[in-house]
Amino acid sequence: MRVRILPPSLAKVINHSITNPKIEVAGLLLGMEEDDTIEIWDSVTGEQMGSSGFVVLSEEVMARVAEYLQAYKIPLYIVGWYHSHPSLGLFLSPIDIRTQLTYQTLYPKAVALVIDPARYLENKKVTDDVFKVFQVAKDGGVVEVPVTFGAGRRKLLESTLISLSTTAIFGGAVEEKMNVNPLKMLGGIISHGRNRAGGKRHE
Repeated sequence: MRVRILPPSLAKVINHSITNPKIEVAGLLLGMEEDDTIEIWDSVTGEQMGSSGFVVLSEEVMARVAEYLQAYKIPLYIVGWYHSHPSLGLFLSPIDIRTQLTYQTLYPKAVALVIDPARYLENKKVTDDVFKVFQVAKDGGVVEVPVTFGAGRRKLLESTLISLSTTAIFGGAVEEKMNVNPLKMLGGIISHGRNRAGGKRHE
């Protein structure tokens, strides 16, 4: 299994993590399954409590997101979650593993994206050590899932439109605190994605 992240989703995850770079933040990953690849089209967040060492996302967020996707006939579903590890590195803690197993119970291919905002803020570039994606194997071990960036013109446009709509509904409080130009960041991710994907395009 592989994961393909579309730029609007990753831009929102990064923006959320650097809004409070010393406090853990979390949210949900929305996407779809294509062949043996999980495509992450969007990310959303909501009410949560966090500190430098933990974060708890309100259970109501998942219900609200699911209702929203169904009500507006958006062909995506919850494919996992994300959270930040401020200056702690990229791994799943024992608590993270338990949380991830809950997501995999709901959807066996669910993934966990972990981001370290400090690593992004060092040079404002999306490098391989800024984030990683994980799953928990049947034996209980943590497995890193290969990630690529991909966005043909149609998917990029559709994912951007969906991302804008969910930001207005679920991310208003985060959006007000943004300290990076999201359009500039989006362009950087697209360029980085082309480099990592070897110039390949995915429609």
